[in-house]
Amino acid sequence: MPWPTGQGFASKHNKKLKGKAASKAAEQATAMVKAGVDEGTAIATANKTGNKMMKKSRRETLYTHARSKH
Repeated sequence: MPWPTGQGFASKHNKKLKGKAASKAAEQATAMVKAGVDEGTAIATANKTGNKMMKKSRRETLYTHARSKH
């Protein structure tokens, strides 16, 4: 199943994903399915990538916020 938007992917498969991370996950899952990977594996892989992006984004936000206080 192709996921045209990150919001659509996130609403069905990983509600924690937001913004760029959700869009990237949707793009990755769609590409994997088109390449012949089964849907479950594509969703799991895309969720893992999206979660890593969200974690990195949170770390960068915390770091930037902490640096601005000094």
